[in-house]
Amino acid sequence: MEKPKFKFSGMVADHDHLHVVSAVGEETIAPKYVDVPGIGSIPQYSPTVTGTEPIMYNPPGDCDGNFMSYRFQPNNNCYNYSTNIATNSFAQPGRKHGTKITIDGEVVTNAAIQDGLIAIGNTTETKVSELKDLTPDNPGHFVALMISIPDHSVNWPGDYHWARCDDLANSKWSQKDGGDQVTNFDFAGNPISDPSTANWTVNQGPGMIQGNNDDVVVEYKFYTYMYSPYGKVDII
Repeated sequence: MEKPKFKFSGMVADHDHLHVVSAVGEETIAPKYVDVPGIGSIPQYSPTVTGTEPIMYNPPGDCDGNFMSYRFQPNNNCYNYSTNIATNSFAQPGRKHGTKITIDGEVVTNAAIQDGLIAIGNTTETKVSELKDLTPDNPGHFVALMISIPDHSVNWPGDYHWARCDDLANSKWSQKDGGDQVTNFDFAGNPISDPSTANWTVNQGPGMIQGNNDDVVVEYKFYTYMYSPYGKVDII
């Protein structure tokens, strides 16, 4: 039986031939490949563009428009958007530093720390209202990590998702679901004011009919807040 072809917010799917890592010397599709020891050759479709701080909700202006469909929207995921760095490679936490992640909140968090993000608070216990008092001295912005744990009963390998804070004073957040468009709504179409209570549920199909027992419905649950310091994060 053929494995289901799921859509991922953060991870690179095995069937995503545009973004899977190649062995060094076997590159075939992308115009450029970035070789990382212990990882392989990472396809990159355009040079990295880093956005400026302070950030705001401005999809056409972020990273010179690289998150828009007329440029490199499909090649940037939630991790790219949350850090405001368009690597155009479907960036993965820790990959630039030789780390291959598994879907576990602590593992993904530690990989992001390798990339330069700063851990904030005590995982799920920290409230969005407390972030103002937890802001580091560095210029930057807060991000939120959600984890969808593997469910082997339906062959779901798990995934992660990130959202970013565009306006801390008014708690306004936005996100980019995989290669999809940037939005300031959650997965149910609600404005994001608190990532820990937002709707991060996805119907993966196959029928996508309400009440269909064959549908695979997965949920991303809030795990932790982190801080993305401007000029200090290095991802690929």
